[in-house]
Amino acid sequence: MTAALNFAAIRAELNQGNRVLMLVRHAERPHIDKDDKTFGATLPLTENGKRMCVDFGQRLQGASQSVQFRASPLLRTVMTARLIAQGMGIGNPSIVPDDLIGNGSCFISDLLAVWELFRDGSFFEKMMSYMSKGTQIGFAPLFQAAETYEDYVVSNFSAQFGIFATHDIFVAAYLHAKGVKTDWNPDNWPRFLDSAVIIIDPLRRRRYALFRAGLSNLVSGVD
Repeated sequence: MTAALNFAAIRAELNQGNRVLMLVRHAERPHIDKDDKTFGATLPLTENGKRMCVDFGQRLQGASQSVQFRASPLLRTVMTARLIAQGMGIGNPSIVPDDLIGNGSCFISDLLAVWELFRDGSFFEKMMSYMSKGTQIGFAPLFQAAETYEDYVVSNFSAQFGIFATHDIFVAAYLHAKGVKTDWNPDNWPRFLDSAVIIIDPLRRRRYALFRAGLSNLVSGVD
């Protein structure tokens, strides 16, 4: 496994003429009630989460003149994309809401079943089982889903630099399936604004990496 990328590494990839698509976990949010079947669809970012997004964007300001934004339709992911754009100095960005990079993605076969699966608080146990076995209640087969997910996001990536705001389970599952990070546990789970990265060189060859934003030590929401 290679070391995780940081902001400087993302800039370097773009400076070399590569295209970079970041599948970014949203920023800090409040705690989601276990009885919320929408997975906190209307929860906004916390004030700290908002600051984190702007900071993230500022660290990438000017990295590319061709930037594209897309987001899972949940409020926290849309806010994440918009505030990153603000930090990058991009006014009135086009944020395309897209459920197929979020909870409507090919990783999920039955969203209600996933909600039921996690209700008992055994999130990490269930996710580790999914990644080790490749199957889980409410989820599609892992490796097939990852390939379909990649095909979809790349087919909708038309700029040099992409910020697609999504959720931790998809960042972790995708990177596991690609062999980038296969030792996930609660201590190294994607923090807020960590990302799965797809790098496409001028010959259209793809590389994959984990990006650590280093802006939060939290893996779940705050009360």
